[in-house]
Amino acid sequence: MKIILRADDLGISEGVNYGIFKAVYDGMVSCVGLMPNMESARHGYDLIKDLDICLGQHTNICLGKPVSDPLKIPSLVNENGEFYISREINHRQQDTVDILECELEIEAQLQRFIEITGKKPEYFEGHAVFSKNYFQALKNVAKRYHLFYDHPMDENWQKQYHIQSLDYFSLDDRGLYDPYQYFESQLPNIQKNECSLVVFHPGFLDQYILKHSSYTLIRPMECAFLCSQWLKDWLLKHHIEIVDFRNYQKE
Repeated sequence: MKIILRADDLGISEGVNYGIFKAVYDGMVSCVGLMPNMESARHGYDLIKDLDICLGQHTNICLGKPVSDPLKIPSLVNENGEFYISREINHRQQDTVDILECELEIEAQLQRFIEITGKKPEYFEGHAVFSKNYFQALKNVAKRYHLFYDHPMDENWQKQYHIQSLDYFSLDDRGLYDPYQYFESQLPNIQKNECSLVVFHPGFLDQYILKHSSYTLIRPMECAFLCSQWLKDWLLKHHIEIVDFRNYQKE
């Protein structure tokens, strides 16, 4: 049995960066996604660059400013030249994301990723937007640059790589869930899957997150869980091996 523990949102804020660093250094995270367009992206990379971690691009078209010229991507930005937020994009009745404009921004973020890290991402996926056009643009750019595209919601992708996402958890009125109970409930799925994937958003809170993100209390909670002795003992008890996307890149 194998499992990938992915941490998203490196670079979204300094507080989240410190939490992700702890979740890698003291915890069980095996993959981390960097948001190249964010102001704290370089700060986040500097924290984790010397750790043995699979580092991917967590492409972002719904928070902050684009890397490319806003005038060239009008379907993605508002009158201030900033990205439309995910809630607005996901609730539109039509998919308004222009594929070619999206590819332009994705490629610009890829170049920023390489500028920051000195290398290509070890996996490639997107943040918080559920648009078919967005997914197609990500897939197109990944193919063009020979990148490992991570799309666990796609059944064909799951079959190709034999990686299954675990069931989504339900958040309570505080935006929290019980990660210990969740893992116990998902044990049968982990046992039947060749490899399972769980996505987390560990981090510490700062003013940027409190103002711009719907994920607040969940971040330090998940950070504590990922660093817990309970999780380490639980994985060992059930003979579950932690792997990352580097195990699948050449398949």
